[in-house]
Amino acid sequence: MRKEEVTIIDLLLEAVGIVSGLVYMGLQIYYSMIYGVNPVTIVMNGAVLILVYIGLTLLSVYPEKVNGLTREACSGLVRKYTIHMVRLVKLIFVLGLLFTSICDVLGHQLNSGYSMIVVILVVVTVVYYEGKIIHILRKKK
Repeated sequence: MRKEEVTIIDLLLEAVGIVSGLVYMGLQIYYSMIYGVNPVTIVMNGAVLILVYIGLTLLSVYPEKVNGLTREACSGLVRKYTIHMVRLVKLIFVLGLLFTSICDVLGHQLNSGYSMIVVILVVVTVVYYEGKIIHILRKKK
């Protein structure tokens, strides 16, 4: 997103995502020390978080890559909705990991359906924003 397009809410949501990711990493280290988890597992969990976070951040910087549009087609509301979609998916992903890590540290076992809830939230978010984007692109033609 261009510097002039960034709002305070965008910055706050990005800060929440970053802080959540850092807390997740801290809880993973704490969990490994308390329960004797293999450090390789913790490093892999951190690597997955970092790679997905970086990938989604790059997509929010280059939103035209999300839908395979040209820069001209990915402007205005299409650009805005694409960036909002990517940022919301990134936030859902990080908060979902954080919640599972908190439950692990507290010793609570989550149902296997929890992962499905996070996936459904991501899919609903993507379908909602992509529907809006497709509607705008069809109106332009």
